Amino acid sequence: MAIPEKIGRYIVKSELGRGGMATVYLANDPSVDREVAIKVLPREMLHDPQFRSRFDREIKMVAALEHPSIVPIYDVGDEDGQPYFVMRYMTGGSLSSAIEKGKFSVQDTARIIDKIARGLAYSHRKGIIHRDLKPDNILFDDNGDPFISDFGVAKLTETSGGGLTGSGVIGTPAYMSPEQAQGTEIDGRSDVYGLGVIIYQMLSGQQPYSADTPMGVVVKHITEPVPEILSLIPTLPPEADVVIKTSMAKDKANRYPTTIDLAKALNVAAFGHEGDVTFSTNSGLGTRVPSGQTTQFGRGKTGLVIVGIVLLVAVIGFFLLRNQLLVPDPQPTGTATTAPLLATVPPPTLTPVPTLETVISFAPSCSADVTFPVPDARVTNSQCEGKIPYVFATISEGATFDIPDPQGGACRVEAVTEGRQILSCTGPDFTVMDMNVCSPPTVANADLNKCSSDATYDSTNQCCVAVPPAEAGCVILQIKLKGCK
Repeated sequence: MAIPEKIGRYIVKSELGRGGMATVYLANDPSVDREVAIKVLPREMLHDPQFRSRFDREIKMVAALEHPSIVPIYDVGDEDGQPYFVMRYMTGGSLSSAIEKGKFSVQDTARIIDKIARGLAYSHRKGIIHRDLKPDNILFDDNGDPFISDFGVAKLTETSGGGLTGSGVIGTPAYMSPEQAQGTEIDGRSDVYGLGVIIYQMLSGQQPYSADTPMGVVVKHITEPVPEILSLIPTLPPEADVVIKTSMAKDKANRYPTTIDLAKALNVAAFGHEGDVTFSTNSGLGTRVPSGQTTQFGRGKTGLVIVGIVLLVAVIGFFLLRNQLLVPDPQPTGTATTAPLLATVPPPTLTPVPTLETVISFAPSCSADVTFPVPDARVTNSQCEGKIPYVFATISEGATFDIPDPQGGACRVEAVTEGRQILSCTGPDFTVMDMNVCSPPTVANADLNKCSSDATYDSTNQCCVAVPPAEAGCVILQIKLKGCK
């Protein structure tokens, strides 16, 4: 796609990046003669109201967030039906690029997380959860100070005080909390999890989990224990491992309650004290400390007090670490299957019953309100990975599925965990597939002769219910693949 010469009054200079959601351009604002970044919704996506609605939501949310740790927005506009917004151009690159240059020391990591944690705490107080924290979305200015960008996949928390639920969850598999990956209720602790993953990557130079497919990574976040970073970097303080494992706890109730609490714990691991996380602003990449450098303390009474605090923290850290190490690692409850890429499952069939001549019916007929239960089926995630669209879904364990008209798409079972099958689907951009998900009724051998041949025994209600049609016990789950080119 050709780069436009102008967007509104802005003169476009080059393309900075392109993703499944939007394209970002570097431009000049002639009114003040400064460089800006412009995020534009691609024209080919305008036919999909979901993309337009999501982009409009991002504009409104980002415009409402004003904080020293969040990339500021300057302007909002619409160019020939294409919405866009103008934001500050961050000249210092991304945290992702910085990680590629080498691992961070604990001190540098703490300084950066300190400031990012404040911005997230501010957005959480505003009722906004980021939900897509990753190194690509942490940008630096020319002073080396970090800023949070791309609140495009965040949602406003419900005013009733509940968390977020529902289908169509969006995020990046490598940094996604278990509850977000499964499409269940989330709150600010989901961002705490994302920060924990980022800390692990900053300190080790790699992500905590890897797999052949994005869905494989998601499954590991749900089922596998947090990797031991001390096995990779033995020179790290044990408290750093505690911070990571607490941030990435599978159960959000066991994580730090806020990003501020996480930042304080990381400061203790790095410097021996919590620091002034709430109000301090001197954090960033510009003051990066070489790995292995330690902090020196003064002498006298003040030094003794500080040493005493450090010793107390060390004792507490020792017991926390001991408890952490004594707890058995949680074992995966699901096992990956070897299902073919496109699962073709025959329609549900009922267990045959003897002919009427040989049946003695003695169970009562079910009341009219007794029906066959349908399986739980939901879309939990939709995203682009390497310009390839993926949709992740869960269906009840034991349920079958097939796609009569896949249109070049395909779905497969990645794992079975906690009573659900985790599916991944992919295919051409904008493909829409109708998946038939069924839970055929089964009858125990001991109950085969309890009903006539035109009925099936319902063991739950202990009565005979009429044999259902082929579509009974089935639901249709619509799989919509995004445009990622």
